[in-house]
Amino acid sequence: MLKTNQNSVEQQIEIADRAIMEKDYDMLMSIYTDDAVLVVEPGRNARGKEQLRNAFVKISEFFNNGLRVEQNGLEVLESDDTALVLANTVVSGPDFPAVTRKATYVFKKSEDGVWLCTIDNSYGHEIIGNAIA
Repeated sequence: MLKTNQNSVEQQIEIADRAIMEKDYDMLMSIYTDDAVLVVEPGRNARGKEQLRNAFVKISEFFNNGLRVEQNGLEVLESDDTALVLANTVVSGPDFPAVTRKATYVFKKSEDGVWLCTIDNSYGHEIIGNAIA
């Protein structure tokens, strides 16, 4: 159940987490912009709702259709129509122990005032790797 003191970005994240676990991909896609980017794994991204939907289906299958996603703390930094979310995202599944990722998400407020995810990076800084310049 949604808490009344949450802001709408947090509500959208809660809806997304629930939709992922319930495999409700129509609901899940409703919280993304049309040109959204999802970090599938470091070095591989999905772009646009069709690719995102396909990626989420494959991710669910990888987790034996038992993917669990929840937030264990998050901070929303909001400026006008843009929000940066820093989160401790816990991912687990059958035969997959829980792993906490330092996720980063970017949301944009639509013209009708709805926060939509435009960048979904559950890996956070892990995507940088160990490259040394």
